[in-house]
Amino acid sequence: MAKKFRLLLLDAGIVIKLFEMGLWDRLLERCEVHLSRTIAAEAHFWVDDEGQRRDFDLASYEASGAITVFDVTLAQDAELTKPFGLDYLERFDAGEREALAHLVTSPLPYAICSADSIVFKVLGFLHRAEQGVSLEEIPQRTGFRRQMPWQFSKAFREKYTREGFCDGLGAT
Repeated sequence: MAKKFRLLLLDAGIVIKLFEMGLWDRLLERCEVHLSRTIAAEAHFWVDDEGQRRDFDLASYEASGAITVFDVTLAQDAELTKPFGLDYLERFDAGEREALAHLVTSPLPYAICSADSIVFKVLGFLHRAEQGVSLEEIPQRTGFRRQMPWQFSKAFREKYTREGFCDGLGAT
């Protein structure tokens, strides 16, 4: 089996998509997953093609040690948000903001996976493009492959990382 992809932060949309695709448990076999407390609370169901609600319980994964759930301090949040104007800050949702604050303030080499352009724009702005990963890229790095929609693709990540990098150049 391939080596575990260490220290992967996921946003709620990615967690939900992994459950929907039936890939969550497989991902945990190959990745060390860390979720913010808000994301762990937000991600708990998806709706299938027939409109049926499908619930899942991340608390059991946390209790078993399969995932790590973390909290973010006000100081960590302040460290993340200080270089940004309102145009960026208004686009963060709470879970993404916590995950990014954790990434930015940690000495550990976290990577973050999202389907939201603002996450990749922030990484580009902060010159941390190498810490972004699309859902499409995780299977490539861990040994299982699956075709992904646009917002989960490497091309999506790269596009918004470049935009954020350009925004960051204009801010200096």
